[in-house]
Amino acid sequence: MQDEKAPHGRPGYDVVPELSSTQRLDLHPVTTRQSMASQKDVPMAVTAEGVGTTPELALEAGEAADGTRDVEAVVAEPEFPVLSIWRTMAIAMVTTFAMALSGAGNMSLSIALPDIQRDLHVIDSELHWISAAFALTNGCFLLLSGRLADVYGRKTCFVIGVAWYAIWNLVGGFMQNTAAFVATRALAGMGSALSIPSAIGIIASTFTGRTRASAFACFSAGGPIGGGLGVTIGGLLTAYTEPKWRAALWLFAGMAAGVAIAGYFVVLPDRHLDPDRRIDWVGAGLVTCGLVLLMFGISSAEAAPQGWKTPYIIAVIVVAAFLIACFFGWEHFVETRTSRPPLMRLALWTRSKGKLAATYFIGGISWMGFTTFFYNTTLFFQNVQGASVITAMLRFLPSTISGLICNVVVAKIVHIVPGQLLICFGLAATGVANIFFAISPADEMYWKLPFNAMWLAVLGADFLISVGSIFVSTLALPEEQSVAGALFQTMVQLGGALGLAFVNVVQTSISMKETAKGVDHKTALLHGLHGAFYFAAGASFTAMLIALVMLRGMGAYGAKKKTSINSTDSSASEETRVDRLPETVLVEKVEKAPLETPASELGAQK
Repeated sequence: MQDEKAPHGRPGYDVVPELSSTQRLDLHPVTTRQSMASQKDVPMAVTAEGVGTTPELALEAGEAADGTRDVEAVVAEPEFPVLSIWRTMAIAMVTTFAMALSGAGNMSLSIALPDIQRDLHVIDSELHWISAAFALTNGCFLLLSGRLADVYGRKTCFVIGVAWYAIWNLVGGFMQNTAAFVATRALAGMGSALSIPSAIGIIASTFTGRTRASAFACFSAGGPIGGGLGVTIGGLLTAYTEPKWRAALWLFAGMAAGVAIAGYFVVLPDRHLDPDRRIDWVGAGLVTCGLVLLMFGISSAEAAPQGWKTPYIIAVIVVAAFLIACFFGWEHFVETRTSRPPLMRLALWTRSKGKLAATYFIGGISWMGFTTFFYNTTLFFQNVQGASVITAMLRFLPSTISGLICNVVVAKIVHIVPGQLLICFGLAATGVANIFFAISPADEMYWKLPFNAMWLAVLGADFLISVGSIFVSTLALPEEQSVAGALFQTMVQLGGALGLAFVNVVQTSISMKETAKGVDHKTALLHGLHGAFYFAAGASFTAMLIALVMLRGMGAYGAKKKTSINSTDSSASEETRVDRLPETVLVEKVEKAPLETPASELGAQK
């Protein structure tokens, strides 16, 4: 091959490297990024992700998308807008409140379950659906919602999702029977499922560096903020207003409407969207149906006539597992045999030598210990110690305050302390919190073990969600940010559902054995809760061990390190940052870049 000179005497590319079908480079006329308009003209190629690149970078980006090369070393850094401090704060607050509202509605109902049961005449076997319906749709539609956000616009999906959540919270407050109310909770969960991946994509595509770390820390703070708001507002309105729990739903509906309006005005127009707007509806149907059946089977097992041994529960879970397996097989077929974009790139599970997949699994396992902690403590305070709704509400406040402080701390130290250390420390704290309750007697003074457990428990969730979200957004390609974040949230939701099912089995079986021995009901319940707390502690420590082994090398977000990048014909060592996906091939500057580059200019010359 003979090298030609580009304009102004600079060396240019005269040959596009021969590409395999799996690297998916489009060599038809290409559209460069608008941000390149002021840069110099070099021949460009475009990957399937629609990012204008030099041919060498395009080759490497294609390999990254297929999982054959580490994405940390091959994807060009997208440009980010320069925002005022007020606009930055407004976007961070809007996305944070969306996260907070997702949990606030359910927490406000959880603390008011006895009143809801009386008002709607809910039988005991159906009571769990008040909370489970929201979690079911919220967890099962996240992945599809993430793809919709990446294709049709994160801002658009965010506003629609929050508005949808507001509508069904408002309607739910007027329902007079169990079936209708549960349906509104399920529909509200779909709105949350649409808004959360969109919010993750908005943060990842709008901010970079320490600003992104702070934005994700604020977003993660939405969890404890929402939980605290839900418990506090739900408890107060249930105790002191005539509509009781209905007033909480109406209040959160109004707040959600305000967030939707604010999001419409403050969030920037969508950027870095996937130019291929086709949706893998077959994959979406397989994974959504599979997750719905799996969550349904898990949530219904305890109330079934024979528990987990009930035939229809076994059948539902088997079918769910089959559909999820078919989903992975179908995604592999779409990626390797068709030109259509998959719903989820399987390379997400191999990025960074498996660290991304490990982060997903750590999120799911850790949520078994975190979600069940608050479920068990509610039973401990109210059913064992006899605390009132208001007293129980006040005892949860240390968790909210600790959660807020933790996320401020994360924003300050995430660029100094390795992410692996933060995650392991947080998970250890959650495990210790569960142990504190596991050894607490029925008359344990609140200010001893329970108080310390309440503020320790949230460290695992806050550190994991903050650091995990940053890590996921770093490894995801610009046009798959919402899908990658949605997959993380899906694993978290699935872990929480599995955890609740497992602790119910543990707690119920131990309590029944104690009752059979002649132990009184309260003592039997206490022993069952002790077993449930030990299970939750085991889940937290298991997640910590996985993080110790699998996340080795996860450095501080923003720390500098030396990496060696080997391309097909050359190698180079350059300084990169772990807070972004670094450029490995620098696009040379020329005076003017055309918006379209004919494929003929990229042809090989010999």
